[in-house]
Amino acid sequence: MCKLYLSLIFCFALVHHLNCQAKLHVEVLYESLCPDSLSFITQQLHPVFKELAPYVDLKLTPFGKSASLENGAHFVCQHGPQECKGNKIQSCVLNTIPDQSVQVDYVNCFMKTFRKEQRNEQEFGQTCAEAAGVDFNQISECYSSALGTRLQLLAEEVTAKISPKFVPTILYNGQFNQDLQDASLVDFRRVVCTLISSAYPEACQGPAIIRL
Repeated sequence: MCKLYLSLIFCFALVHHLNCQAKLHVEVLYESLCPDSLSFITQQLHPVFKELAPYVDLKLTPFGKSASLENGAHFVCQHGPQECKGNKIQSCVLNTIPDQSVQVDYVNCFMKTFRKEQRNEQEFGQTCAEAAGVDFNQISECYSSALGTRLQLLAEEVTAKISPKFVPTILYNGQFNQDLQDASLVDFRRVVCTLISSAYPEACQGPAIIRL
C-alpha cells in the first residue's frame, strides 16, 4: 500500500512538472550489445515513438555499465570490447542527428544489425547511418578522434549520476522510479501516455492508459 501511495505521489509530481514545460523528458540509458536494451528499443520504443514524438523530448545515452580508464584512453564494457565500439559509434552518429524520430530509427537499425554482425570487425553500422542521412566518413573520423572519446565520457558522466542497477534504465524528467521503470519495460507507451495525459489530453487516443 505504501509503495502504491509513493508511486502515485511520484506520478502526480511528474505530471505537475510536465504542466510547466513543453514536453515530457525521457532518457534511455542503454548498451549496444545488451539483450534487454535491444528488446526495449526494438519492441517498446521504436514501434510507438512516432506517435509519441510530439509530446516527448528524448535523449538516448549509449553507455550503461561501462567505465572509462585513464580519462577515456580505454573503456571497459559489460559485454566486451565490441560493445565499447558500438557505444562510441552510436554516440558519434546521434551527435549529428537533430531529429529524434530519425535517432530512434537509427538506433533501432543499429542495435539489430550490430548484434548480428558483432564478430565482423568491419561492421560499424554503415547502412544504418546512411539510412539516417549521415555521412559515414564523418562518423569514422569522430570514432577515431578525441570527439568520440569526449562523447563517451559525457555519456559516462550522465549515466554515473544514476548508477543504473539494470540496463536499460528509463528516466522521466530526470528522475528514476522503479515502478515506472518496470512498467516501461513491458508497455512504454502506456507509461508515457499516463504521464502526458493532463498536459496533452488529445494524445494517446487508443486504450493505453496505465493506472498507477
